[in-house]
Amino acid sequence: MSTEYLRVQGQDFYLGSKKIILRGYGLGPLLNLEHFMIGIPGTDLQIRTAITKAYGEKRAARFWERFYQVLLDVKDFTFLKSLGVNSLRVSFNYRLFEDDQNPYQYKEDGFKQIDRILALCRRFKIFAILDLHAAPGGQNPDWHSDNALGESLLWEYADFRRRTIALWKHIARHYANDPWVAAYDLLNEPVLLVPDKDLLNRFYKEMIREIRTVDTNHILFIEGDMYAARFDMLDSFEDPNVACSFHFYPFLHQDISTKATQKERVEEELSIDVQLDDLLQRLKRPLWCGETGALFSRGDREKHESLLEDILDIYEARGISWSIWAYKDARSMGTLHPKADSSWMQFARQANHGWLFWDEFEARERYAEEALKRYSIEITRLEKLRIGFRYLASNQIILKEGYTSVFEELPFETLMGALDSFEFDRCETWEGIKQLVTKYTPSP
Repeated sequence: MSTEYLRVQGQDFYLGSKKIILRGYGLGPLLNLEHFMIGIPGTDLQIRTAITKAYGEKRAARFWERFYQVLLDVKDFTFLKSLGVNSLRVSFNYRLFEDDQNPYQYKEDGFKQIDRILALCRRFKIFAILDLHAAPGGQNPDWHSDNALGESLLWEYADFRRRTIALWKHIARHYANDPWVAAYDLLNEPVLLVPDKDLLNRFYKEMIREIRTVDTNHILFIEGDMYAARFDMLDSFEDPNVACSFHFYPFLHQDISTKATQKERVEEELSIDVQLDDLLQRLKRPLWCGETGALFSRGDREKHESLLEDILDIYEARGISWSIWAYKDARSMGTLHPKADSSWMQFARQANHGWLFWDEFEARERYAEEALKRYSIEITRLEKLRIGFRYLASNQIILKEGYTSVFEELPFETLMGALDSFEFDRCETWEGIKQLVTKYTPSP
């Protein structure tokens, strides 16, 4: 086994004397549930609590063990290796390690699933990038930080930040000498709804300092504000093994430019949204697009494939590493997904009560505007966003109440059987994305 660690060297990644471009996937909802990616509403904690309440702790533990297994196993790694990817972004929730009622007391089995994934990474020679996707208090106001309130409380309370730093130190101590861990992605998509440059920089610098007391081997990825898009708030880094991670989904950006081709428009939107040139010149670090991807669930799949191909072309031309979100999910973004008539998708249609995430997501700003019509008061765009996020969070609280009637009528073994829909051999493959990935990866 290689004992060399991936390193930052200038504006590139190196393994020994060889320059490396990271090309891979994010693992999606495996260790941090995202409602639209598994087909049922609620945050990670809300969904887990509902299953425990319905079936008891022992059965719930059986359910999640099976869930982890069918979402990612040996056959999945064999497939990923055949695509030629060299990295996987392993997203996880802080609750894997720590209970809010017992802060700083880490669960004995917290590392169990990450260790299982890393054993497979080692076997198949694929790097892992560990990504804290949900931090104590919520680093952003969205569902994917397991946030039931719609507020970024990590930035409001110092103890949430202290817990996040302590957790990373605990994790870094465990993986300090594992060369198949390529990096730690310290905080997924932070959003400071009241931007505070000093607060953000102090937090990152303290986290880097504490991690380096136990681990000097691994790259540390820093993400910018506003969902890993704004880097103007960040100071330069003293640590030589720090790199920058931004996120960019071409399907989320409207074609507002007058450029002639779709690819030119995508490149302009990327430049405006992330300001890549400024980022490279000012921070002088290598770049990794930790999330990009396409939507399977919104129709016009060829258009989504084309947009993703354009953005990957741009990254390859500029030597930017990339990770597609996500490898496997319930027919939303995953290259692999259960069949439409599978037992899991039938269960999801029962449990979501007609909820359509993307319709709800697009309605959040309209809701804020409707609420403001009652008052003759002007508020900032950020405050409108806060209202919109509270609206989304409130909807999840309502929708999760529908679980009770669904689970009352659903035997536990039937629910367990539905998980088989995620097994590799039972899944469908999004062939367009599969072919696109192999276009850029070397033959395994």
